[in-house]
Amino acid sequence: MIPDDPVQVVSRRVRELRRRKGWTAAQLGDALTRQGVRWDRFTVSNLENGKRQNVTLTELLALGAVLDVGLVHLFVPLSDGPVKVTPERVEDADTVRAWVRGEEPLPGMDERIFMTEVATADLVAARQARRSE
Repeated sequence: MIPDDPVQVVSRRVRELRRRKGWTAAQLGDALTRQGVRWDRFTVSNLENGKRQNVTLTELLALGAVLDVGLVHLFVPLSDGPVKVTPERVEDADTVRAWVRGEEPLPGMDERIFMTEVATADLVAARQARRSE
């Protein structure tokens, strides 16, 4: 099975989440515009139909906010299949979710470096979790 490009995953998930909320493409565009991301129904339709080939980080953050979903669930499929991390790298969805959440490095990454780039609040939470085990 050839995994979808990350933008294809976002496109599919946006359509699913928009429909789950009972919104039209215009309503999603309006919600994004209220958040400072100027989208209209045509932009939404172009994304969902694959005519739009990219999503900026600002747009991704706004999509997550208005669709009430964590970012990881916008660009990593909910299934456990393969995920394109880069155009040349594919990993399983569970591995990618853990990486995106900052829980585990991808295979081959320098774990020491990965684990040092952590917010203090995350370190405190991890320490507290270990103490309560």
